Amino acid sequence: MNKSVIPNLFTAANLAFGVISITFSATGNSFAAAICILLSLAADGLDGRVARALRVAGPMGRELDSLSDVVGFGVAPAYMLYTKELFGLGWVAYIPLLAFAVLGAFRLARFNIKTDEVHGYFEGLPIPAAGCLAATYVLCGVSVPQLVLAVAMICVGILMVSEVKYPDFKGHSAVRINYIAIAVTLVFVVACLVYDWHTWAVMIFAGYVLFGLCNSAINIVRK
Repeated sequence: MNKSVIPNLFTAANLAFGVISITFSATGNSFAAAICILLSLAADGLDGRVARALRVAGPMGRELDSLSDVVGFGVAPAYMLYTKELFGLGWVAYIPLLAFAVLGAFRLARFNIKTDEVHGYFEGLPIPAAGCLAATYVLCGVSVPQLVLAVAMICVGILMVSEVKYPDFKGHSAVRINYIAIAVTLVFVVACLVYDWHTWAVMIFAGYVLFGLCNSAINIVRK
């Protein structure tokens, strides 16, 4: 058996969980849809590691991974939020729905043509983080006004195609990490947890989003 099949099975699982998430959202089961997105994250985290361990990483796996990520972390979470909270906005709800999913696809396309550049950071918010931000928001049980959620989805979409630098936790980064950004992020996260501790899961990804913004802004000012 070709060893490349093994990591591709994990990639296929990423895609499958994304599709299942969409079906759950269509039937009104947002909780199960969010769980599937997190399962997509687990599968997405394993496929690359398995491919490198078996020394079968290649362009086929990379392209399949991107296609799976579009579904698992772009379309599935966007549709989940649309069916759960934005449906009542009418045609306006299509704007954040499409912004999240389409800009996520653009983010992956840009990532694929820059894979030979190793910086120790991601340019733009990684789409798995965006998808899991949506999933943990649903799972934590809190809710924000529809317009706030719609604007947040558009902003997340823009962040995915922005030049904001986010750490990839794979070693030394070419981007300077500022303690002020870490402090601001910690204060924000702690304040949210004090207000409602049920937000602990979503704060993992919300803190990541905020840190990238703060750290990039400080580095721009210092330049």
